[in-house]
Amino acid sequence: MGSLSQAITEMCLDLYNKLNKKNANENIFFSSMSISTGLAMVLLGARGNTATQMQKVSVNKIH
Repeated sequence: MGSLSQAITEMCLDLYNKLNKKNANENIFFSSMSISTGLAMVLLGARGNTATQMQKVSVNKIH
């Protein structure tokens, strides 16, 4: 379970850093749980090349 938690944390920190660069003088609010849950639901419904690419990214981040 630790690797999943770490992967979600790293993904959201990467997102925060990218958003912060574009909006340096603005407040930023997002939910890491909502983002990771939403992406997991999209992956469950994805097929073909989209599913393959999402799984590849997910596995690389988690392992």
